[in-house]
Amino acid sequence: MRRVAIALSFALGVACGGDDEATSERSARAEVEQLERAVHDDLELLAMEEVEDAVAEDLPVRAAELLRAGALPAARRHVERVRDLSLSTARARALQLDSVGALEARADALEQYAAALERGLIEDLQLVQALGAQRAAEERIAALMRELEAARTPPEES
Repeated sequence: MRRVAIALSFALGVACGGDDEATSERSARAEVEQLERAVHDDLELLAMEEVEDAVAEDLPVRAAELLRAGALPAARRHVERVRDLSLSTARARALQLDSVGALEARADALEQYAAALERGLIEDLQLVQALGAQRAAEERIAALMRELEAARTPPEES
């Protein structure tokens, strides 16, 4: 009888450990999904439409003003919103650090772009570098979004 009790206790312990692992995995996926939503909630891109319209109309100084009044503050707030998320799992926190870095890179690129536009539409190295930094930041954010999606999707069971 004692052997049966020990065997049941062991089985129960293993089963509960499995439940803890599954719960932990679900928690991690839920936190990654929360992070993904926060990164995706991207108000600066809406403000960028006006900026690009001003550039297309050959109004670079106006575009810089729009950047500084709309997209750039929105980008900085976005960084802070993602940084301020309270995440407890190691995977989510690591992705949060990556997210903050990618969003900071975008904000820095927008700052460079505004500075270049303030000079007018001059074909110069500063404008080319600013556009390159902006493109690289957007590519980094797109890659991050793919990574977040993969991290929140449960593995397929075979």
